[in-house]
Amino acid sequence: MIIFEKSGIVVPGQDKTNISLSFSVPNKIKKLIIDYEYTPKLLADKATAYALLEKSIETYLDCEYNAVPEDFMPVKNLITLSLDENGSYRGAAHRQADKQHHEISESFASPGFIKGKIHAGKWRIVLNVHCCACKVNYNIRITGEAEI
Repeated sequence: MIIFEKSGIVVPGQDKTNISLSFSVPNKIKKLIIDYEYTPKLLADKATAYALLEKSIETYLDCEYNAVPEDFMPVKNLITLSLDENGSYRGAAHRQADKQHHEISESFASPGFIKGKIHAGKWRIVLNVHCCACKVNYNIRITGEAEI
């Protein structure tokens, strides 16, 4: 059964922020399955990438480092997930992949998540926007397997 489904857009003004999305888990769910993807992974506009990297080098690196934008190309968008269950942390998937599949149940959890009983109530999935260099489209689908 589909518990939550959301498509949206993250823009560069949301860089270094968290986007919280709440959803409700019904009673008698034994497993949650999270499928998540975003696109594009890479910033295609090389002029924009070059300008962003020049600014970052100036802000974060000493001139002694002798860095040039080419040292850091290509620029990658990075938006990861974390999950809360009824106000308690349930884990995170801070991975580079732009397509992800995660499962959580009492006996198993994908790396980064905490296995355990799935409780009904208010859950929250958070998009952790580490780098948003251009407009990024995302899709999240959370399905639940019910107890028999």
